[in-house]
Amino acid sequence: MASVLLLAATTAVALAAVAYRRVTGTRARLLAYLREAAPEVVVTRLTPLGFVAHVLGVPVEVDVASLLRRRPRGPEVAWFAQILADVRSRLPVPAPPPLSLVQDRIMPLLRPQADADLFARYPAPLHLVARPLVEGVVVTYVIGGTDTYTAVTRGVLEAWGLSVEALHALAIDNLRRHTQHVLAELGGPRTRYEHLDRYDATRVLAPDLVVPADVRDPVVAFPEETVLLVAPAARAPALAAEAAARYASAA
Repeated sequence: MASVLLLAATTAVALAAVAYRRVTGTRARLLAYLREAAPEVVVTRLTPLGFVAHVLGVPVEVDVASLLRRRPRGPEVAWFAQILADVRSRLPVPAPPPLSLVQDRIMPLLRPQADADLFARYPAPLHLVARPLVEGVVVTYVIGGTDTYTAVTRGVLEAWGLSVEALHALAIDNLRRHTQHVLAELGGPRTRYEHLDRYDATRVLAPDLVVPADVRDPVVAFPEETVLLVAPAARAPALAAEAAARYASAA
């Protein structure tokens, strides 16, 4: 009897080890998939049977072992895509702040089109409010803070009862006031705005303020969110080359 019990215990331990290796192996492949397919999902901690990730700043725990028990038939990558879609669909929609409390802090912010496309994979209230600017770049809107900012989403805009046009006009007014304050500290317009704040590139939306009076036929480049370069048209090839190099090395 003792030998039978020992055999049973040994078999149970072996099966548990196999199951654990299956969970950890699946978790490793799922994390690799998320790094490629969902850069906004940041894994912060591994758990014994899964992991914890921040999804747009919201902590979400994923139990890989439980998911494995319910895994449907089909390719693993299709299953991973469904897990990601489920995680995104469960993200809560935060309550928007009252417009009267934040209207003087609403700012435009240039972002890659890819950012807006990424948010479009979430529930509709979390979609970014965005207007096209040039190919690959959109104007989005944020509620500025001291060290951080909060994106203005479709859900927020609906709660405020504003149109996109009214939001844009309000944001541009705030940008102009902020830019005038910055220029006063700088001593006037310049040809380079680099890492002054997060709105350097966005100041292309106020060209009459940021282009120096002695720059004729100006051209501009914004290789990063926090860089705006201004030059006369005669220097356009050199400016384009510099912007391309900086864009290639930007984060």
